[in-house]
Amino acid sequence: MAILLIAIGLAGIIWQVGRAPERRAHGERKERCTGRDYARATEVQAHPHTSTAAPGWDSERVVSGNDEWEPFVAADPSSHYVYQMTTRFNSKISGIYIRRSADGGATWEPAHDVGPISKWQADPQVQVAANGTVFAVWLDGPTWTSRLTKSYDHGATWTPSIAVAPSLRWTDHPWLVVSPDGQDVYIGLNHDDSFFVTSHDGGATFSEPYRTSYVPAHWWDHNGGAIAPDGSIYFVVINFFLDYRGPSEINVISSHDRGATWQAQVVARSQPPPGCVGIEGCEYGFLSSTAGLAIDRDGTILVAYHGSDESKSPQQLWVVTSRDGVHWTPRQQISQPNTDASNGFPAAANGPAAGDFRVVWQGNKNGDAHGWNTYYRRTTDGGVSWGEIELLSDRTTGAPYKNPAGFLFPYGDYLGLSVDGDGNNHVIWGEGASYDGPGGSWYTRGGTH
Repeated sequence: MAILLIAIGLAGIIWQVGRAPERRAHGERKERCTGRDYARATEVQAHPHTSTAAPGWDSERVVSGNDEWEPFVAADPSSHYVYQMTTRFNSKISGIYIRRSADGGATWEPAHDVGPISKWQADPQVQVAANGTVFAVWLDGPTWTSRLTKSYDHGATWTPSIAVAPSLRWTDHPWLVVSPDGQDVYIGLNHDDSFFVTSHDGGATFSEPYRTSYVPAHWWDHNGGAIAPDGSIYFVVINFFLDYRGPSEINVISSHDRGATWQAQVVARSQPPPGCVGIEGCEYGFLSSTAGLAIDRDGTILVAYHGSDESKSPQQLWVVTSRDGVHWTPRQQISQPNTDASNGFPAAANGPAAGDFRVVWQGNKNGDAHGWNTYYRRTTDGGVSWGEIELLSDRTTGAPYKNPAGFLFPYGDYLGLSVDGDGNNHVIWGEGASYDGPGGSWYTRGGTH
């Protein structure tokens, strides 16, 4: 047995005892789908209705009756435009589709593909600069290439896409951060190890990938990112065992020189996740820790993540905060107190005021394996106290995977949360019949009360 000592940044020192170094031939994606959809059995609503479960919110609506998973959303901070991206499956291919709303998410134009589809696409990301420029990133197959495109006319037309890290043989799970002026673009991605690429010309060209991890038999998953008022960049990145059988680490990786160098710090740890027995297509590791990150106007950083102290136990949702990215508060649980309930897939965003953070996630409140829901919680004092948990997935009908307890299973392992210039939340997530599906992308807006 070889013993490897890897030093990671300020506090991330990991001892690894195990087999010889392992690497994957490519990343992870949803390999299977049923080839079906629930178009005829799904109620698609063109106009919003008031939620009966969460005051100040719209009732949830589904994007379409197509088989769609792992959606993302971004609101333009300078206008009423909102953008949604989702991964759409049919029996042969998967493609990334994008659509826009010009009235703050009340009504939507038809979705269209974001770029030519060769065989498959996955992992959509969209962000909007303060001047209205829209940036979109996704993973393009079969070459596992992370690609970027832009729109200067609110999503009406798009530039030809470019590969952001062509020197890597394959990439996985790109995560996008854009500066307010749209000139600085940062993308975290993995080739098992963690890498970052940087652009300072609005995404026209990118640096060579900067590697921030050197841990054999592990892979690193970028889950969220944001830019602080002083220009520092922070990403939250999960360090997994390749087989998910060991503990995972929640890292914050930051740069204070516009991406020239990066430092990593472990801010939390979790024991291995529970399985998803009885869920068609769901393999061990799907419920592993994920995280979200946001930074408020004063520079306070919040990380929301799910994890557990006991191996294969249901995971709870936790938050930690920092004023300097080095010293972190003790973790605080914000999910429901029922320890039989699983929680996962958080996203975090900041509001317009200092101390204003919002978090959304999915969970099965009573430990019901087929009764998942999407939740929201907010703090206005930097995480010292939190408002009540609000139920966003308020409908019990409208698609075959809906039931009185919620929906059968999360459809994808991340969701989207964006706050517009008026402080309104825009949330999108996946609901499905199983891991294999079919499923749909559901969304809502509101929560400014």
